[in-house]
Amino acid sequence: MSARRVKITILCEDSQHESFVRRFLKGMGWNTREIRVEKSPAATGSAEQWVRETFPKELAIYRKRSHKAATGLIAVIDADTMEVRERIDEFRAECGSRSVPFRTENDTVAIVVPRRNIETWIYHLNDQQVNEEDVYPKLSRERECRSAVKNLVQSCRTTGINQDAPPSLLAACEEYRSRISPLRT
Repeated sequence: MSARRVKITILCEDSQHESFVRRFLKGMGWNTREIRVEKSPAATGSAEQWVRETFPKELAIYRKRSHKAATGLIAVIDADTMEVRERIDEFRAECGSRSVPFRTENDTVAIVVPRRNIETWIYHLNDQQVNEEDVYPKLSRERECRSAVKNLVQSCRTTGINQDAPPSLLAACEEYRSRISPLRT
């Protein structure tokens, strides 16, 4: 591993996103003390909008820091009724409206878009049949995603994610593998 310190920022809508991604990163060997979380403030309007509007600022911060140390940014936003590509295009448009260049191939910036929401992934990873159209119940406590994340980490460390996984989860795994994982080398 590089002698440079690695720091990852998680930009997310809510505590469930934070818990899921933080547990995943820890399971993949990241030091949780080197993770910074920027989460939508509670009761201040649309969490999705907040993440989208905050992304250009965090992208600019990431770029300033990346010249000094290995660093990454993971933005997590539910697709809701949209397609994953449409959400990513919204990030691109938001960056354009703020004159911040959108992420490049060399940026260690992942955009993770659970479709319909993160609970779709949690239920799938806990061996339940899901689709990306239905809304699945929220967990009563964020930490209840523990077993789902454990199953995801185990898959990532061994055979890889099963190809029958929801397409948005497969896309997120590719984002992690191609954009964030290289920081570990």
